[in-house]
Amino acid sequence: MDINLVKWGNSTAIRIPKKILDKLNIDSNNMENISFDVNVKGDRILLIKKQNKTKFELLVEQSDGVKMNPKTDIDWGNPVGKEEW
Repeated sequence: MDINLVKWGNSTAIRIPKKILDKLNIDSNNMENISFDVNVKGDRILLIKKQNKTKFELLVEQSDGVKMNPKTDIDWGNPVGKEEW
């Protein structure tokens, strides 16, 4: 399959055909948070799809080892019925 370079503003772009996106399990209608590592080896450009991170992994990266949501006492107010505190 031949793919051509095209001018895109001040940059140059390569359009990736839907067949290739399908092989990579990339939904062409929803491409949020999809990124690639780009490597050049000789006269080749290698695009390597990055593994999607879970929300938990993203939170851990942001936390720097500090609890982001520490447990705190919650004031539930005065008892309403026969609750015992």
